[in-house]
Amino acid sequence: MLELEQNWQNYRTLINDHLAIISVNMEMFSGFPSPQHDKIAHFSLPYEAGEDGLPKPEEQESMFRNIIKSLSQVCALPDILYAGHIISDGKVSIYFYIEHEQPFIETVLQLVPLEEIKIQVDPDWDTYFDFLLPSQLEIKFSLTEDILDTMVENGLDLSQVYTVEHGFHFDHKEDMEDFIEKCSLQNISFSTIRYTDSPVQVENMEHPVYLLKLEQELQLDNQDIFNAVEQFDELSRQYAMEYIGWEHADFGEDKKYLN
Repeated sequence: MLELEQNWQNYRTLINDHLAIISVNMEMFSGFPSPQHDKIAHFSLPYEAGEDGLPKPEEQESMFRNIIKSLSQVCALPDILYAGHIISDGKVSIYFYIEHEQPFIETVLQLVPLEEIKIQVDPDWDTYFDFLLPSQLEIKFSLTEDILDTMVENGLDLSQVYTVEHGFHFDHKEDMEDFIEKCSLQNISFSTIRYTDSPVQVENMEHPVYLLKLEQELQLDNQDIFNAVEQFDELSRQYAMEYIGWEHADFGEDKKYLN
């Protein structure tokens, strides 16, 4: 297998109205373009699914063993790139970019029947960029689930009302002011808005930005937080701003800058 840097991202999404868990190497684009790897190939392995289409708890260990076994055989081939896999609707589909079809098919036939092997020409890596890679909204949904899972693990009751803080970065003060006005006109519920009067240098950012924190009072045991994340993600595309995400903790270091 061709060696590339790896940075695996796992996230949940919907595919054809079925819940799906996707694991994708976010760093694979460092090998793009790769004219010789012009074909996307994938095959599927079945598993026993629960009502949500994902593997039953007692099936998970067996499924991951099958994934590892498959990868150990296929990734031993030269000139092959492992792009990621999708777990959904009773099967796990494993994706590769390949140069030569025949060695791939011969190897995978030891694992699955021929009808489970799919190969298409994909010189621009459309499957990777448009299908496997998560959108910004999907990343934020995944982070939201991680936050909620951590809260539950720490013994917090999600049915309680929490003060949720949404964070935003703006390049221009006028866009920030327009956004504040938009929130009022659209009847977006919030308890407090705090912002900086002047740009602030934030770690890992090339230039100073205006910071804005918007507080909401929400129960977290329903879809309200996901609806809020989707709404703010959509608004971020209407203004020159970046929606950072949300938390239920204190403002931390940014607090001293905010009005």
